[in-house]
Amino acid sequence: RIHNPAFRNLTLNLVEEASKQPDLSHFTFATLKNPTHTSHTDATPHATVLFASEEQFKNNKAQTAHIYHDADGNYTGHTLYQERDNKPSDE
Repeated sequence: RIHNPAFRNLTLNLVEEASKQPDLSHFTFATLKNPTHTSHTDATPHATVLFASEEQFKNNKAQTAHIYHDADGNYTGHTLYQERDNKPSDE
């Protein structure tokens, strides 16, 4: 749960904007894995979201996406990764 309202709204807006993109618009489930951050594998600020179609959700699978943003929190793009089994740490 994100307690800071501004941070929560930034993250929600990123997920909403990303879900409008053609390669993400068919997903019916989006689960926030990590709000905006950087990591040792991706130094660009991004939120990590697990996207799933109805079928993927039923089969306990998802596709991870990094949703990128600029310094003002505006969506700048995303990377969608291959389907994978959900892990207990995803909950």
